[in-house]
Amino acid sequence: MLTRIWLTYKQHWFETGAILVVCLGLTAAALIEAFRLNSMNVPFHCFQNWQGPYFPGSGQPVPDAATLKCNNMVEGFQGIVQSLDMNLVRTLLVFTPILGGIIVGAPLVAREIEQGTAPLSWALSGSRRRWLLGKVLAGVLLLVPVMLAVGFAADVLQGADSPGLNTHAAFENYVSRGVIDVFWALAAFAGTFALGTMLGRTLPAIILALVVCFFVRVAWEAAMNHYVLWPFAKSDVSFIANGYYVGQINIPLYEKVYIDGKEATDAEVQAWYMKNQPPIDVPSQDPNATPDPNSSTAPGQLVPVVPAQPAVDLQFPQYVGYGIPGAWYWNVVALESGLLLVGSLFLGGIAFVWVDRRRPY
Repeated sequence: MLTRIWLTYKQHWFETGAILVVCLGLTAAALIEAFRLNSMNVPFHCFQNWQGPYFPGSGQPVPDAATLKCNNMVEGFQGIVQSLDMNLVRTLLVFTPILGGIIVGAPLVAREIEQGTAPLSWALSGSRRRWLLGKVLAGVLLLVPVMLAVGFAADVLQGADSPGLNTHAAFENYVSRGVIDVFWALAAFAGTFALGTMLGRTLPAIILALVVCFFVRVAWEAAMNHYVLWPFAKSDVSFIANGYYVGQINIPLYEKVYIDGKEATDAEVQAWYMKNQPPIDVPSQDPNATPDPNSSTAPGQLVPVVPAQPAVDLQFPQYVGYGIPGAWYWNVVALESGLLLVGSLFLGGIAFVWVDRRRPY
């Protein structure tokens, strides 16, 4: 088996080298960007008191030196965050696990079928499934460590980019960082070598895998929130702000309205407001007022009217948010990683069943 794994790396030397260079280079780039942000040493209170890029504005008093220094430090920090190289690194961190899995998986089986060497390889291995198992292990042993490195670097960069945020208790970009990167890569890898086994062609497998993975990645979070995480929602979960940082610490899913402790529909809430909401009173003319000859308006003066107040015991509708709290970060990551792993095993199983039925051309 070790010989088969080594031969797989030699046979796919270009893909192996490309994945190593890209992933290690991206890891280094992400860590460098994180170091640049951390080296700014911006105190957290500066983010909380940041006045914006045009402070002080026209007509505003000149602030003291400490406030101005704080504002300028945050400006430098924001300049790095919004720079072209930072945006490029962030984009690559999102797509590298999927692209890495596709690049490694597409030629794994399809290339030997295309080149006509599959029958000889099958004969020498004694079993098609044993032959495929060696190739799959080679791909897994390549992808897991490099994707762990990429996920770790993405976690470090997220922490540097979001001062005051516990990255392992918040859901900001959680699908594109940490250990879940490994399972994205394995899912793309399994799906692509399964397509290569069925189609027997490398380029069609790559194209089809790119299309499928794109739609899965785009729809993943919405599907997880609506169909998987929905039953586990906890009450009183909202979108939380932390200093200057506003991010997805929790996952808001839906909202319910309660009237007198009972869940109410939108129609019932609207009916409640139509019946109980205090009227909006406006000042009215006093008909007994003495006309003012110097007044340019109609006779009479405006008498302020105190708006009607609701009854002291009136229970207004209560809006309660439901969602997944940030403290459940590891539970959600484990659940979604498990789903990706199950999908990988299912797709890989299809390939292992199909390879025995595959014609050698």
